[in-house]
Amino acid sequence: MSDLLDRLEQRIEELVEGSLKRLVGYQISVETLSSQMAHAMMDSLRHGEDGRRYAPDQFALSFHPLDADRLLDVAEEMQEQLANGLLEAARGSSFHLLREPQITFAADPTLNQGQVRVIAWHSSNPLEFTQAMPREPKTQPGRIPKGAFLIIGGDQHFPLDRPVVNIGRRLDNQLILDDPHISRTHAQLRARDGRYVVFDLGSTAGTTVNDRPIKQQVLRAGDVIRIANISLIYGEDPGEIPDKTPPYAHPFPPRPSGDQRTHTIPKDATDP
Repeated sequence: MSDLLDRLEQRIEELVEGSLKRLVGYQISVETLSSQMAHAMMDSLRHGEDGRRYAPDQFALSFHPLDADRLLDVAEEMQEQLANGLLEAARGSSFHLLREPQITFAADPTLNQGQVRVIAWHSSNPLEFTQAMPREPKTQPGRIPKGAFLIIGGDQHFPLDRPVVNIGRRLDNQLILDDPHISRTHAQLRARDGRYVVFDLGSTAGTTVNDRPIKQQVLRAGDVIRIANISLIYGEDPGEIPDKTPPYAHPFPPRPSGDQRTHTIPKDATDP
């Protein structure tokens, strides 16, 4: 497996080196970026009923805020180059993808300049795909998407397992974010016809999806919701929530609100 990883890492680097060095400059190492993407792809490989190995098609790259700002002007071109490189590298390793790779960028103040964190997941379950399981009709209001989750700040996950998730500073929200720029009840996620829709609840700072201000927006895997200074990457994985990130730990114990029961997600023992 290590030989396969080495070959995959080398292949990704060869495919993206020329174009990315011009885009990312000296602060971010193309070699480090290629290595992280290769590891993320290998760690998320799945085997289908047809015996094929399926690579993830969703990649979230987090950078230090200054690096993220510097990459803003070249983000679209960089995402395209990375997606093409991952696609060719996966094919060269005899991996299959259910969809073309989608690359999302996010800022993470916990990273140092020059660092990058890569998280990868599958937008669809290869087992269900290869077994040709019929999809449920999207006609049920409140039906929760399978395996939906948020990556908070680039390094913690929060499972979405209820039809309504309120987000804000108040302790009766299901997702409590401790930031003075966030409104007490800032935004809401609502399941609708098998998809999550994010609503801004008249907040002071506003809500954006992929850097665009929104009032409401249907979410797709890889979308980046920004609430004040905190980024929430939306993902869907019918198999399981990525185990590369610890569960989100609320800054304060949540309080029940109406008939929506809340629970505190325990902080991982390995967290600082």
